[in-house]
Amino acid sequence: MNSKIFDSPERDYLFKSMRLNWYNLCPIDGETGLPIASEQVPYALYHCHQVSPSFVQEMRQASESVGRVFMKMWSVIRQLDGDTLLDYGFPVETIRLVKYDPLPPLCMRLDWCWNPAVSLKKVVETNPQTPSFWFECTEGNGHVAQHFGLQDPVPGAQNLLRASLNQHLKRAAAYLKKSLSDCHVAFTALNNPEDVGTMQWLSQHYSGKSTVFPLEFLRIQNGDRLFYERTGERIDILFMWYPVEWAIHDTDEAGERLWPALEQLILERKVVIVNFASAFLLQPKSVFALINDLGSEFFDDRDAATVIDYFPKTSLTTEALGSDYFAKPILGRQGEGGFAVEAGAIANRSHNNDPWYTEQPYVYQELLEFPQLTIADELMTAVWGAWLYNDGRDRLVAGGLGMRVSEGEITDDYSYWCPSGC
Repeated sequence: MNSKIFDSPERDYLFKSMRLNWYNLCPIDGETGLPIASEQVPYALYHCHQVSPSFVQEMRQASESVGRVFMKMWSVIRQLDGDTLLDYGFPVETIRLVKYDPLPPLCMRLDWCWNPAVSLKKVVETNPQTPSFWFECTEGNGHVAQHFGLQDPVPGAQNLLRASLNQHLKRAAAYLKKSLSDCHVAFTALNNPEDVGTMQWLSQHYSGKSTVFPLEFLRIQNGDRLFYERTGERIDILFMWYPVEWAIHDTDEAGERLWPALEQLILERKVVIVNFASAFLLQPKSVFALINDLGSEFFDDRDAATVIDYFPKTSLTTEALGSDYFAKPILGRQGEGGFAVEAGAIANRSHNNDPWYTEQPYVYQELLEFPQLTIADELMTAVWGAWLYNDGRDRLVAGGLGMRVSEGEITDDYSYWCPSGC
């Protein structure tokens, strides 16, 4: 095995020069909340996988086609009644807000099983709310590609992100009946290198002033305002990288649930949390089952062709899929709780099986053959991620892309980032 790819001075120098503070990953101590440095594992590979410009262009075009379907579904789901949303796995606490929040998603990352060797190109997940793997797909590939003498696969990705983010924040300010310059904009996430680091990077694409801080310093006061604890400054517009399905269960020091107060602030237009409830509307894996249940005849000819070409068969039950399928929690993330079934028996299971995920209702997709690449003399399974951004007219346009690889057949939180270039 070529260990230089995983651990070498050259690797350290490259990723430190990019300020990628999470090029190695550390597990978090459950009691202290601190990273366990002695158990860190490599995340970013000192390697650049070469792809052709035509490969990039085809994936971006396919992603925009899929994005049109999801934006259609965004409008459809907002009109569904509460019982139907419960049937598709939406937590009851989220229903009022996902139907109310009028601002559409800012962005999303699609995960692709892109395997031309077997004529297979299917989108397997969409990640609109707390979409990780952001810097890597948007800026990171370009740095690594240049280092290895290749070209950035999507050289305009940062400009697209900047334009979309600033336009979306202006819409949020207008919704509050304010100018953006009069709003305090903040970015927050869980206090770990990847989440806070990504929020710091994202905030640099906003043209105005903003505050970036760990989520532990976010406070609600008397149902009247959201504020940053260290300064007391009121927050008008917040980008909160934190799952809605976690937020509904959070409590304060006295054990009181925080969600009702946060929901009320949003409903009363005292704060806008961008890409939060509106994006969560498309986050559950059951949205794929809903698309399947509606059928291609529900869509116009162009979108129907997209559903047929790019969406895997997905169901809330196993009966429609027979004895071969992949099962994942409806609110699953990072591969948690997923398992593959072949001929009626479990063939592969995720390494991560926290009861939070395994006790959820599941959704079932047709079993797909993911591409495999030889990297560092080892055969690895590849998943492609492709970014989409709202162009201001609620049309999703293609941004950056990137590849995760894993030694097992299920991509999870500890899969590697394999940089790519043209």
